[in-house]
Amino acid sequence: MVAEPRRQRSTTLRGAELLNDPLLNKGTAFSREERRALGLEALLPWQVETIEAQVERCRLAFGAMGSDLERYAYLQTLRERNVTLFHRFLADHIELAMPIVYTPTVGQAIQHFSHTYRSPSQGIYLAATQQERLEELLAQACGGPADQAPDLLLVTDAQGILGIGDQGVGGIQICQGKLAVYTLCAGLDPARGLPVMLDVGTDRPELLADPCYPGLRRPRLQGEAYTAFLDRFIAAVQTVCPGALVHWEDFGAAHARPVLEAYRHRVPSFNDDIQGTSSVAAAAILAGLRGLGRPLADQQIVIFGAGSAGCGIAERLWRLLQRQGLSAAEAADRLWLIDRDGLIHAGSPGLSGGARPFAKGPELLAARFGATAAADGPGPGLLAVIEAVRPGVLIGTSTAAGAFDQAVVEALCADGGRPIVLPLSNPTPLAEITPENLLRWSRGQALVATGSPFPPVVCAGSAGEPIERVIGQCNNCFVFPGLGYGAVAVGATEVSDAMIDASIEALAGVIPAATDPDAPLMPPLAAVQAVSRAVAEAVAIQAVREGLARRAATPEAALARLEACRWSPAYAELQG
Repeated sequence: MVAEPRRQRSTTLRGAELLNDPLLNKGTAFSREERRALGLEALLPWQVETIEAQVERCRLAFGAMGSDLERYAYLQTLRERNVTLFHRFLADHIELAMPIVYTPTVGQAIQHFSHTYRSPSQGIYLAATQQERLEELLAQACGGPADQAPDLLLVTDAQGILGIGDQGVGGIQICQGKLAVYTLCAGLDPARGLPVMLDVGTDRPELLADPCYPGLRRPRLQGEAYTAFLDRFIAAVQTVCPGALVHWEDFGAAHARPVLEAYRHRVPSFNDDIQGTSSVAAAAILAGLRGLGRPLADQQIVIFGAGSAGCGIAERLWRLLQRQGLSAAEAADRLWLIDRDGLIHAGSPGLSGGARPFAKGPELLAARFGATAAADGPGPGLLAVIEAVRPGVLIGTSTAAGAFDQAVVEALCADGGRPIVLPLSNPTPLAEITPENLLRWSRGQALVATGSPFPPVVCAGSAGEPIERVIGQCNNCFVFPGLGYGAVAVGATEVSDAMIDASIEALAGVIPAATDPDAPLMPPLAAVQAVSRAVAEAVAIQAVREGLARRAATPEAALARLEACRWSPAYAELQG
């Protein structure tokens, strides 16, 4: 990637203070004139280097490290010292660096947070014991002129981090990682995003017992106390950062949807686990079906895992099915959700609000599974549902490693069709099936995209010849950066369902499998910037059409805003 030159900037910082400002630091790239004017001559080696030379040094150091966790720590340190160089390295080496700053390595880093924490780290921590002062505390990070307040807050309570659950304050690193992806993919100015850790305690015994755990050592807030804390936080956001987009990330299944529904109309916001994951999955399904020449409305769809991600996917597909002409009831009948107690049905114990619209009634249970199907208690299991329903799409959001075994795959392919299979659980060890096993057991017939990265697989092609199948990654980075950036650029007052639908169509339109079923079911990571641009444009224009854009009145103005706000990793010329 070649970045455009940045404009001139003025600063009152001098010497070591300037080198310690990660947003302004250029290291060895400070010119002779800048070094003299800003008191840096004795603080830097003699050579004046280009940013390209600095990136190459970073690449050599990065490649020489012995583990991904070492590489993660190296990049964290680089970001804390030189934001521009950090983002330029990511931009020039997307496929190398993305799995380190984001999934899957960020999950490992979060698990080690208590023993690797370095102070200070980027982001803010708002503890439950401080809820009377949330406005004051938020202002410590966001204070100053209104035009300098963050445009995007990436917020977690870390109860549902990836597939590894409650991780306490270590969850702030998922926010840091996703903000890096916003900048890398869509061009969000890193100075305008803020990671926010809502420290409401932790229920993980190992963290509570660990003397090195730096967060609040008490059980998580529950019920009204939790809701009151969130209410105070949103009130503080409205006061300190009015108009900022709130990206909710990795909340637990019990809270993710209620939090989204409670606040999505009070502040512009979206939940990536519910809406981002569902959008990427929906785009993959739409593209795969187009490549196969099959309409979505004709498909039976099984979703194994009925947490926030699984229910979010079901809800998004439900909406898309209705847009294709089905009634709400007809669309719900196409969707089969399974949790640890089997198929979700009207008598399932502890039925969540997100799953309720898709719960099957006793008549349908009896019709599909016979008179012996129970009207209450556990429902039929995965294999029984596959055999009875014959789905064209199977999605995994369960974190149950290996759940899609050979019997399931063979039942899925029993009619000789080409099923679409999305084992989305991550990190990698939690995937419901590996692409290698899926393609072997399906004899190369399945279309597959995964939640974590996997290497290509050699299998039989449509004519029986061996072909290499590249495995697309259903990575949320193909949607959320463009979605969030587009909303921020035009000042969206709400993230509407139609804006999310626009992001899905934009992504589906560039997926290779839409024209060739043997092609990848996701674009390559190297294309993520172009994909994010297309998504941002679609989202921004849709916001204008719905009258939700404060900063653009026409589609042309929306596109101009996207260009004007886009940040690139190139050094500014500094003046004293």
